[in-house]
Amino acid sequence: MDLLLSLLGMVALRLPVLIALAISVVWVVDTPRGAIRSVALWAIGLLVVATLAGLVLNFVPAYLVQTGNYGNVEMLSWWLRGGHFVLGLVDALGMVLLVWAMTRALRNRALPAG
Repeated sequence: MDLLLSLLGMVALRLPVLIALAISVVWVVDTPRGAIRSVALWAIGLLVVATLAGLVLNFVPAYLVQTGNYGNVEMLSWWLRGGHFVLGLVDALGMVLLVWAMTRALRNRALPAG
């Protein structure tokens, strides 16, 4: 039961980000097809994958502690740190791609006559 509550707490912490990403997908899917839309969807996909993978990486130590495998937690700590570092890189790449798509779309927008 403690493990389930721990998992629900971790999901609750990531829920606002997941909701924002879901809204972003709805907005981007409603735009005309093109390279900018594809890049934006890939960026959102990377951010979703990084968020869900971060949830899994945070759950592993809680699961190991709950099952009493304290030695495995110590052994996995370096791997988990490396995993979090890689997820940080994936987050950064997703953010850069999303900003690139946004600036590209804004630059391609027709200027109002006046």
